[in-house]
Amino acid sequence: MEGRLGVLDGLRGIAVLLVLWYHVWEISWLQAPAPWLQFIPETGFIGVHLFFFLSGFVITYPFVRAAAQNVQQPTWGHFAWRRFIKIVPSYLLSIAIAYAIGYASTQSIGEPPWRDLLTHLFFVHTWWPDTFGGINGVLWTLAVEVEFYFVFPLVWWFFKRQPLVTTAAMILIAWLWRSWAAGCCFSNDFPRLEDNLPGYLDIFACGMFAAWIFVHRSDWIAQRPRLRALAPVAAIAAVAVLVALLQNLFAFRTADQWSAVWQIDKRSWLAVTFAAIAIASLWSPMWWQMLLANPLFRFLALISYNLYLYHQMIARELLSRHVPPFAGDPHFDAAWQYGYTIVAVTAAIAFSALVTFGFERPLLRLRPFPSARTAVADRRTA
Repeated sequence: MEGRLGVLDGLRGIAVLLVLWYHVWEISWLQAPAPWLQFIPETGFIGVHLFFFLSGFVITYPFVRAAAQNVQQPTWGHFAWRRFIKIVPSYLLSIAIAYAIGYASTQSIGEPPWRDLLTHLFFVHTWWPDTFGGINGVLWTLAVEVEFYFVFPLVWWFFKRQPLVTTAAMILIAWLWRSWAAGCCFSNDFPRLEDNLPGYLDIFACGMFAAWIFVHRSDWIAQRPRLRALAPVAAIAAVAVLVALLQNLFAFRTADQWSAVWQIDKRSWLAVTFAAIAIASLWSPMWWQMLLANPLFRFLALISYNLYLYHQMIARELLSRHVPPFAGDPHFDAAWQYGYTIVAVTAAIAFSALVTFGFERPLLRLRPFPSARTAVADRRTA
């Protein structure tokens, strides 16, 4: 358990691929290579849920491990710095670029720029419908993430004492919030309310509990080679369950507010499935772990934050600037659909890699706190 958990990098790479495919498909309407795969791009927004699960896991893992080994946990100052330096500078840069190229103004729905900017700077833009999708529509997830980071010290205080009870309570709160939002505001504000932090507490909770299980049961699994050999089978079974859930979601797409309604009582099942995939994969033999943590997925994981920040902006800017060229409605032109998809995906990955290695990674090397064993452990999973 001392090295970096490459399986989580593989899952992060898959998560960003799902979101990238979803948003590019929304614009191009390019169908999947086979009809039976069409559920993947149309439910690719579930990649965001996987991101939240991974966040719950990686921020909890160093604390759980420190408690299990009876050593000092990472300081809250170190925790805050690592979250700040990873999230905020790249976030602010993306906002500046969105304003500089005029993209931010196209996402506003009549709000004065100062209100959009102020709510985004304080990560509270999801609290109001007029600012939820402002500046850059994908930024709503950063509000959810950062708000969870703020409450995490309190959540951890409960979790380290009663992990199972705390997990169950977070799942219940999330379900009650989504049910309340559907009951009170179905006709107007339900999807936005569901996409605020309380509605995702079960996803974060399952990530936290998965980290706890991994730390506290890995030695037991290591002593049972037969169970370890069967772990890939469990991982494949969990993937099959996830596919079934996504196909069920896809079949529900003709219903009113389909994705939000479906998630009222099934979002928690997604979280449990993510946990099963992650834990079984982490306990699997190295051949399975390397299959998941392959070089492509690990590269995508490395640039995933900036790829998430910029992919939709780049894709929409290409369309607005007629790149590749088109006349009329291009959505029924197969040549344009393929060409646009290739250009959009390539441009998004290239630009994200440039920002990651030229801006984000140099900042991550800054060390305002003395290095310590727990700090190193935190960096390996950040």
